[in-house]
Amino acid sequence: MKKILIVALSLIGLICAGCFKAEFDLTVTATGAVNRHWKIMGTAPFARQIEEIKSANERLYSDLTVKPIAEGDMLGYEFALTYPDIETFARSPGEMYSAHAGKNRGISRRKGWFFDEYDFDFYAEYSRANLPPEAEFITQSAFNDVAYDVTIRLPHRVEAHNADTVTGDGRYLSWNLAPILIHGGERHMNARFKLWHADKAALTAIIELMLLAATIFFFRKARTEESEGVAKDLRFKRNVFAGLSVALALVATYLLTAPVNFTDADIISLAI
Repeated sequence: MKKILIVALSLIGLICAGCFKAEFDLTVTATGAVNRHWKIMGTAPFARQIEEIKSANERLYSDLTVKPIAEGDMLGYEFALTYPDIETFARSPGEMYSAHAGKNRGISRRKGWFFDEYDFDFYAEYSRANLPPEAEFITQSAFNDVAYDVTIRLPHRVEAHNADTVTGDGRYLSWNLAPILIHGGERHMNARFKLWHADKAALTAIIELMLLAATIFFFRKARTEESEGVAKDLRFKRNVFAGLSVALALVATYLLTAPVNFTDADIISLAI
């Protein structure tokens, strides 16, 4: 779809300076589901190219939802797709989100007990090599009438990114890709974030509390026990539960704070 979009803009930039807008929104929910939403619209000179983009998307995605939209004198379409999880999304067609050999990694995942960490490394490229020199002025003059934005919405604060703007307390990231359509070039869109396992975190907390409760219980029983033999056994049990409590706390701390280094084995994105 991106290639079709770029070719359309390249051709139309040679003959007019009409208005064109492309917005790509990617929403990741707390459960890991992914909602893709994008819209393509433009003024009359772009009508044929927009219809071609619509047809290409319908051929590519069998379950695509398409809705006609209008904004001022611009007409176009709104597209929507829903994926049950990031893994399904990563293996679906989508040039911007896929892995390109030697250029980007697409989507990587490292599974963990408390959370799964994901690394989004998306890529867009546009070359002006095939445009004649006289096209420079026309496309430059059209710059203010071209919008090409990518937004990623995350359920939790992003860990690292290279977004142009960040809002929503570090959860909403946006990139402006219009310059690469006008000037040519490439753009990486990077975002690293965690999806937390609330059930496993709660289970760990419950176990830790039970170990602490057992430690306190045997500590108090040992202090009040008159029989030295029984008291010694109670102190032993106290020490065992105290040791388990400390060990669990240390392991949990390590799992929560250890840095994640992604490798090629962690890539789950469709390669093209």
